[in-house]
Amino acid sequence: MNGNKKTIINIITSGGQVALIGVIYYFLYKYLLNALGVKMLGVWSVVMSTSSLANIADLGIATSMVRYVAIYEHKNNLSRIPQLIFTGIVLNIIIFIPICFIIWPIAYFLLANIIETGYLPIARELLPFSLFCVFLNSLAGVYGSILDGFRKNYIRNSIFSFSSLVFLILTIFSVKLFGLIGVVWAQVIQSFLSLCLCLIFGARLIKHNPFKWRFNKTIFKEIFNYGVKFQLTSLTGMLNEPVTKMLISKFGGLAFAGYYEMANKLVMQIRGVIVSANQSLMPLLVKESVDSTSKRRFSVLSLSFAGVFFFSLIVLSIINIIGTPISKIWIGHNEPIFTNVLLLISICMFINLLSAPTYFNLLSINRLGPIIISQVIALSINLVFGFIFGYYIGGSGIVLTWMIAVIVGSWYLITALNAKETLSIIKELNLYPICILAIDIITVIASMQNIINVFVILSANISITAFFIWLVYRKVNTEYHV
Repeated sequence: MNGNKKTIINIITSGGQVALIGVIYYFLYKYLLNALGVKMLGVWSVVMSTSSLANIADLGIATSMVRYVAIYEHKNNLSRIPQLIFTGIVLNIIIFIPICFIIWPIAYFLLANIIETGYLPIARELLPFSLFCVFLNSLAGVYGSILDGFRKNYIRNSIFSFSSLVFLILTIFSVKLFGLIGVVWAQVIQSFLSLCLCLIFGARLIKHNPFKWRFNKTIFKEIFNYGVKFQLTSLTGMLNEPVTKMLISKFGGLAFAGYYEMANKLVMQIRGVIVSANQSLMPLLVKESVDSTSKRRFSVLSLSFAGVFFFSLIVLSIINIIGTPISKIWIGHNEPIFTNVLLLISICMFINLLSAPTYFNLLSINRLGPIIISQVIALSINLVFGFIFGYYIGGSGIVLTWMIAVIVGSWYLITALNAKETLSIIKELNLYPICILAIDIITVIASMQNIINVFVILSANISITAFFIWLVYRKVNTEYHV
């Protein structure tokens, strides 16, 4: 399989995997909403976010694996890869397990301050299973990074797609028998299945025994040094979501948290499609950074940014145009909390997505300072203004605070790395990006004001946008031969 074809397949399957998971969560949330109610959905959301604090133990091992596997392959130094993977797994285990045992009692008491009293026992019962899922997923991520580093993302994508389908089926049966606790049991099985499959395919790819002792001190130092810097970025980043959901639960209530979770999950699945597609390009970014002979007219970073701009803008505008029909189908009625939160999250996620190409490029060249600063900015805004806005405005104030935090932090990141190169394709397309942006804004506003039928607005949006995208494609294809 040639390089370009493999890249296209990786991008498509990466996006397809996240899209499939989005469809799965659509049916899952609708089922849980009907079977358990919105407050139980809010409990699950808050517990899962609280458990994600265990990711402070993740030293970016999976990400560093992708980087070093790509470098070793490029330098034809494949003998180090089995040592790299085994050392990464050992490092993951010796850090993750103690952290989980530390977070368990902390989260146990923390839940008492953010969960309504009647729902506290079930929340605490879910906690250990949720932490175990985080641990299993971290191990699966390390083995899956072997596939990513060799640009075989399509295998990993297939594994996680299959395990997600298993999760949905198990959840439907387990909730009928055990209630909400059945959801996390299904998640544990899903995580264990993903781990086993990633281990099997990763071991077959590099033809080694994954259980043979291959610890390497030199590689340990390389991973640890990279991981400590990466952890500063992920630590501040991973705190944002739990902080937001805890504040929403405290100031907005579990019902608001449940509707927020649904709107957030919808946008985050779209974001996941785009981010996953970008992440699949990381081996190319790594090789481009170490290959001084490359003479591309446009860098991988610039091409990636242009793709993210158009795709995210179009898709996020479409889901907001049909936000009310989505609410009626998914929730059962037009829920203003859902549609308003959906719009706010979409706006900030559009800006956030524009920073994704820069984020992965910085990871590939081991320059993590700007990422750390951007995350600290977002977390600081979230913490300081979250309590103030939450106290006076309620749940909506928390969402507004998070929106401001994400936009400011993401914009800093976009401008942190050669913005002129990043925006090179967008600048050369002249007014086309501005026209598409204007069309999307106008049609979203028209749909929210109920000026005409929402599906007429949707048809107009798709038709006009498609015309401008065709103009963009023709210009890029004829003038730049990208």
